[in-house]
Amino acid sequence: MREECSSFAEKLTGLFSDIVYKTMTVQLLRELDELDVTLSQLQALTFIAERRRCSVGAIAEGLGVTHPAAVKLVDKLARKELVTRSVAESDHRQAEISVTEAGRELVAQVRRERTQRLEEVLDRMEPRERHALIDGLQAFVTAALQNEGCLDALCASCQALLPTDCNDFRLITEEQVRSSTPGTFSWREAGLEAGASSEASMTAGRGPDGGRR
Repeated sequence: MREECSSFAEKLTGLFSDIVYKTMTVQLLRELDELDVTLSQLQALTFIAERRRCSVGAIAEGLGVTHPAAVKLVDKLARKELVTRSVAESDHRQAEISVTEAGRELVAQVRRERTQRLEEVLDRMEPRERHALIDGLQAFVTAALQNEGCLDALCASCQALLPTDCNDFRLITEEQVRSSTPGTFSWREAGLEAGASSEASMTAGRGPDGGRR
């Protein structure tokens, strides 16, 4: 059976990743020339936007690049007025990077476009197929990261950029308030790049029946 073949699964997940990455991100940036942003700049901008503010060191670690490379990314984003630098309150020797309103809107625009493209694909699937896809992706991510809290972190990441009336996020928040133990899952600890959470969040924005949550 194909579903029991690890080699087929490896090929399938690779193809899935390529479709999401190339068609819904790289090609999109080429079509939206007016954005004047590269893929690496978008990844850095998204990383910062999801965390609201962070250091250059955190950007370098999160994206898996060198510190000088992260500095160059921040410099280019700052020249385009997509991010700003300020002195960190906790350490006046360290700069703190945050997104501007223009930067946040750019990230949101790209995500809306990517989500729309994904919806066009999901709409060509049967409801049971969409349900199986979401369940399968959630199970795969949980098993791969060996952390059930990663889905809650993903939900929070999704809401950080484009807040919605997502019922799942409301229930998660209420549960954390009741338990007084906020999630401790970290994408950085999992060794994932900023883009990974964003790619997955496109799928998480759909309910089991394929509709928006």
